[in-house]
Amino acid sequence: LAQAILAQAILVQAAHSAAQCASHEPERKQKMVKSLATAALLAVPASAFVTQANLRSPASELPLRAADVQTGASSTPEAGSAQAAVGLFGLTVAGLAASGAAGRAAARRQPKVLRRNQFFDNGGITATGVCAPFPDKFDPLKLGITDAKMERYTAVEIKHGRVAMIATLGYAVPELFHFPGCENFKNGLGALNTIPVEGWVQLVAFIGAHEILVKPRANGMGAYDFGFGSELLEGADEAEVQRRQTSERNNGRLAMVAILGMLWQDGTFGMSPFALMRETGLWGPNIDFIIKDIPMCAGGSMCALKPAGTRVTRSATALHAEATEEPRMSVALPYLKYPEQLDGWVGGEKGFDPMNITMALPVYWCREAELKHGRVCMLATVGWIATDSGFRFAGDIFQNVSTIEAHNKMLEAGVMAPLLAGVAVVELYGGWLTLNGFEERIKREAGDFFIGKQVLPKDPEQERLMRLKEIENGRLAMLAFSGICTQAVLTNSAWPFL
Repeated sequence: LAQAILAQAILVQAAHSAAQCASHEPERKQKMVKSLATAALLAVPASAFVTQANLRSPASELPLRAADVQTGASSTPEAGSAQAAVGLFGLTVAGLAASGAAGRAAARRQPKVLRRNQFFDNGGITATGVCAPFPDKFDPLKLGITDAKMERYTAVEIKHGRVAMIATLGYAVPELFHFPGCENFKNGLGALNTIPVEGWVQLVAFIGAHEILVKPRANGMGAYDFGFGSELLEGADEAEVQRRQTSERNNGRLAMVAILGMLWQDGTFGMSPFALMRETGLWGPNIDFIIKDIPMCAGGSMCALKPAGTRVTRSATALHAEATEEPRMSVALPYLKYPEQLDGWVGGEKGFDPMNITMALPVYWCREAELKHGRVCMLATVGWIATDSGFRFAGDIFQNVSTIEAHNKMLEAGVMAPLLAGVAVVELYGGWLTLNGFEERIKREAGDFFIGKQVLPKDPEQERLMRLKEIENGRLAMLAFSGICTQAVLTNSAWPFL
């Protein structure tokens, strides 16, 4: 009975609130929905409430017809209780219906969320030029941050795409057809050397006339609408127009990638891709020269090399070698095989390469990087300790600055720009030396800047030991500098961090 009274009170209050908040903000309507739902839940057990006397009453005393209920409603307490139960049950249903209706109205006012199936209803196209898997415009560099810039870049993209589509077709058509008088012209990049001056003048004049004289049509779709082919869009609905424009942009994007690939292939092999395929077959020529310097490709099956002998002979030889030879183990890591590609390199006798980096990259490049990082860290370690010990360059900007604050302070003082410029000059010089030394254009070992070689011992064994010391000291310095930086920041103190 207490639940019934409470439910009635809440329903009355909810009805009063519903009448007042019909034109108010959604927050008050949501409160009304919660009140109706609470009342409905409380009314459910209240509607099932029956006194104990009714449970013990015989079945013949209970009213069986609606008329009996109406006529004998006040004659007995049992009948009054049953009438209250029926009334509360109806009130419960009304409360649930009202709360459901209010909930549906509130749901209609909520912003719609784009579901996955809605995203792919129109072929994944959410806007012109925007399609799956990107639900919005792909602009990671934020180039089109304004509408004017986005319109400009859209016109540029469409122009480049159209030119690339024509160029892609232009690579294929000359393999089948030449205009009269152009039979001796080469295709692809070879045309640059075979077209006469008169031909170049005609091309430049045609392109210049198009750029100057052909303008976008008035009241068109944008700066890319020149009126050519727009009649194909007449009669099409908005979704179809959007689909066709998106197809043009996607085909242009694909053509831009395709023409770049064909130009690269033409420049690498000296003929157009179609001529190359006609001469060397579908798979093209041997490209071992690209991967011949990668150790993991030498004598193994990881790369598409073409060693001598048949496949059966090579497989049988490899299996026999693995079965009969005792594998050579690493000295530094006895549970791993020795990396054979380290033979002949200073420090290679220890065989430390647990991640097999020198199997994927040439040892020359790995040693170059190791020496560079080691030398930089040796200088950095000495510089950090010297600075914490009180050594400073002359000048007010270098005084009273801690090592941790040095970077930001020098950046504010404008010192970092000339420092980085000097480093860039050294990097350019080092990159030139590394590339030419790796390709054996110059006689140079990895890490050799032709400085300090006069201090090396004349004895070959002592020279090797000196080189090994440099490598090991560099490795130690890389660990030391990492520890110094970490400890300095954590303790906020100077070396030796005591």
